[in-house]
Amino acid sequence: MRIFVGCSSNSNVPLEYRELASSVATMLANNNHKLVFKGEEEGMSGKCFMTFKYEGAKTKAIIDSSKLDDLKGLEVDAYEVEMNTFDRTKKIYSASEVVLILPGGLGTLAELFAVLEEKKNTNDDKPIILFNHDNFYTPLLKALKNLFSLGFVSESELKRIDVVSDVRSLELYLKTIENTKKEDD
Repeated sequence: MRIFVGCSSNSNVPLEYRELASSVATMLANNNHKLVFKGEEEGMSGKCFMTFKYEGAKTKAIIDSSKLDDLKGLEVDAYEVEMNTFDRTKKIYSASEVVLILPGGLGTLAELFAVLEEKKNTNDDKPIILFNHDNFYTPLLKALKNLFSLGFVSESELKRIDVVSDVRSLELYLKTIENTKKEDD
């Protein structure tokens, strides 16, 4: 499957998170998944890309035009350039069969909320997986539940996010998705 991996591209994130990105990427590549990413070579995003390349798996970068120079040093299998980050996120969503959100900062959160809104508006069944490593996203999940309790978010909106907390759970969840897709074909 084509899986977008959203995560931090900040080079200052702790080593633990870059290692997490590498572990997730190794599992994805070893299960013949293809990487869709933002075309960045720093931080977790860069570690994920480098691991996919090391494992010989396919990669596709979708970048905004301001980052075109960053792509020159990357050996991606395919790439697309969009005018801005809004268009980039929309293209990432349409190019992916699964959206996987690892720990990240504002850009990662923007991607998460953009794909959640797109899923809501298109009413598709594309999985959006939040990787809650070491309870990284627990405060966010609590905030979303609070929004639900106040009436700002519906229960169906909360159910658009699937949560995993370790690589093995992610692997099993993706296998379930693949088996469901095979049954539907």
